[in-house]
Amino acid sequence: MPYDVKFIRSSKIKELFKVNKQSIRISADAKDLVYKYLDDKVKEGVEEILNKLPRKTKGDSKGELKRITVFPSDFE
Repeated sequence: MPYDVKFIRSSKIKELFKVNKQSIRISADAKDLVYKYLDDKVKEGVEEILNKLPRKTKGDSKGELKRITVFPSDFE
């Protein structure tokens, strides 16, 4: 059963696989593995961003997010 791509556009992946203007092909057997790997990395990246958001440190709501908006300052 083929891997169901969740977070990436499989049609755009080929553009990423280039080294010095030379296209790198992905075999049919490796395609699902590449999609899963990239999906996992996207999920890890989003979790990293979410973990940078400030959280409450006191009271009953300890550990909850203080804000739900990602700002450019979160990447500094």
